[in-house]
Amino acid sequence: MTHQTVADRFGYTRVVLRVEGLGKRFGDRWLFRELTFEVSQGQSLVVLGPNGSGKSTLLRTLSGLLPPTEGKVHISGDPRLSLGVSSIEMALYPQLTVLEHLEFVASLRDCDPRSDELIARIGLEHARDQVTSKLSTGMKARVKLAMSIQANPKVLILDEPGAALDDKGRELVASIAREQIQRGSLILATNDPSERRLATHELFLAA
Repeated sequence: MTHQTVADRFGYTRVVLRVEGLGKRFGDRWLFRELTFEVSQGQSLVVLGPNGSGKSTLLRTLSGLLPPTEGKVHISGDPRLSLGVSSIEMALYPQLTVLEHLEFVASLRDCDPRSDELIARIGLEHARDQVTSKLSTGMKARVKLAMSIQANPKVLILDEPGAALDDKGRELVASIAREQIQRGSLILATNDPSERRLATHELFLAA
């Protein structure tokens, strides 16, 4: 059983993501079902719940990495440019450098790589030419953040973004999140109270 709580503080009109009757099942177990909500420009939806409640699965379903068992997800525009995603589970190409990652992903999206700008933004100027297999977990998390915002997406999806980061890294996440809310919308899965404060809406998944 899934319990949904949405705390709506403001009024918005430009919908960038719409979810209709969404459900995901593994075997006989439903992680969530019958989820219906909208996220508009200027809104931040924070997904909460205990471990195993389906937070990461929901975000992977919203981003198209997992097919839903039932229901639909609609994202405004071309998902290559409209959607940015960062999660612990995302894999990087171990043989590519930080710079090469940004340039390669930009070629797939057909967008400006913004390499120098983004490398400075995530504080990895000193590691721009290092292959990612040599990076720490926290540095890899920063690279994923840079890739997620490269196309200035309408919808930014972050799964436990501060989990692998130090205090400075978590400050970076908060700064990126605030900027995203100004230009588009944010969907963030977390149990971190400081990240929860970014919410304009909340969705609670019960185990």
